[in-house]
Amino acid sequence: MNAKTFIILTILAFSGNCHAEGTNSFGIYLTTGPEDTSITTGKGDWSRLDHSAVPLITAKDIVSYDFEKHSLRLRPGVLARLPSPPVWGRPFIVVVNGERIYLGAFTTSNSSHSCAIPSITVDRQNLVPNQPADTLVIDRAYPTPAFAIGADPRGDPRIKAALKALGKLKDAK
Repeated sequence: MNAKTFIILTILAFSGNCHAEGTNSFGIYLTTGPEDTSITTGKGDWSRLDHSAVPLITAKDIVSYDFEKHSLRLRPGVLARLPSPPVWGRPFIVVVNGERIYLGAFTTSNSSHSCAIPSITVDRQNLVPNQPADTLVIDRAYPTPAFAIGADPRGDPRIKAALKALGKLKDAK
């Protein structure tokens, strides 16, 4: 099989899986292109940021989502895909049904750089030892919610509706 055939078969297989599993209805995508380190301050314009073609985390990867705590319980192996963020964070975009909902950033507990947008601390267990190993929390900001700017986008009803439709909401009301 040549490279072109392999790529076409891979795209077809991925597309079929996305449609069948609904993995395209919710995704966390890494941004691409040159990184503007000021974007995590909440003051930059992220509307022109591109994101990867393939989500880092899909609905298929999520076992459950606690909408009150904004915590994701993930399937085994998903955490190994998380990036090792630099001190200023690694931006991501939450997408629901093809619509960009909000900008966030992967952060590390080793960072002294604050982040005004929703943040996933990849090594949060260093700060919260009793956090389950298969869980990620999307915090309001890093290192505390006091650093947040603007309205909290994590509670967007489009996110809740998509996760509810997928049967991913923990104790869905």
